[in-house]
Amino acid sequence: MALSNSTENKLFITGYTAKGIVYSLIGIFAIAGVVGGAGQAGGGPKAVITWIGTNPFGQLLLFLIGVGLLAYCSWRWYTAVQDKKNEGKDKEGIIKRIAYAVSGTAYGILSAHAFKLAVSGGGGGGGQSKQDIIARILSNSWGPYVIGAIAVIMAGVAIYQLYRALKDKHMEGIKGQQLSHEQRETFEKTGEVGLTARFVVYGIVAYSLFRAATLDDASKFRGIGESLSYIENQSYGAALLSIVGLGLLAYGLFMFVRARYERV
Repeated sequence: MALSNSTENKLFITGYTAKGIVYSLIGIFAIAGVVGGAGQAGGGPKAVITWIGTNPFGQLLLFLIGVGLLAYCSWRWYTAVQDKKNEGKDKEGIIKRIAYAVSGTAYGILSAHAFKLAVSGGGGGGGQSKQDIIARILSNSWGPYVIGAIAVIMAGVAIYQLYRALKDKHMEGIKGQQLSHEQRETFEKTGEVGLTARFVVYGIVAYSLFRAATLDDASKFRGIGESLSYIENQSYGAALLSIVGLGLLAYGLFMFVRARYERV
């Protein structure tokens, strides 16, 4: 069922604002970890959600971020089902639409995590870790092939982030919008820097999945938070992490800019 244009834009604005908050905090925590402020260099999306719950009015904030992430999940699924980007029904179009749905599902899980913490009073998360899930998959004879396929998909996602940045594909959403030169430049630069940072982090995630598949060892997997820790442990790690952290902060700001200026 098609939604009204007003409802579509409300979903878009709410979802992208929530995503912007999460990525901005991931970037801030990475930078703070380098300068010794918060000790959160390895904080991924779930760590950010958990931290939100520890603040004053934490349960209310968790509920609001949960609603926002659910809106993003709904928008991505709606985009996939209704083909809002006119991807079509050929092989390439179907793959892109499936990718929108997978992305939406990931943020839906994050939304559920926020709601769970809100109901429990912001306490510890519990549940299975991603490494536990990967270990269960790898315990099957077909497991390495599945994890290997996911690694290939993640590598494709990483490369697509860089492609969007280099080819200015992220600018397509503001075509026809009456923006000043400064506004358009802010949109362009935050998008380029943010998407490049995502390319780096998703590339590490893809590589870790490939290692987990080929070595049949779930401990090799690194999520976003662990990928940031991996960067920090390399030569010139503090400088590299600062750059990536600034990039992820820029991506968060890019989400805010999209929510402000882009319309669907």
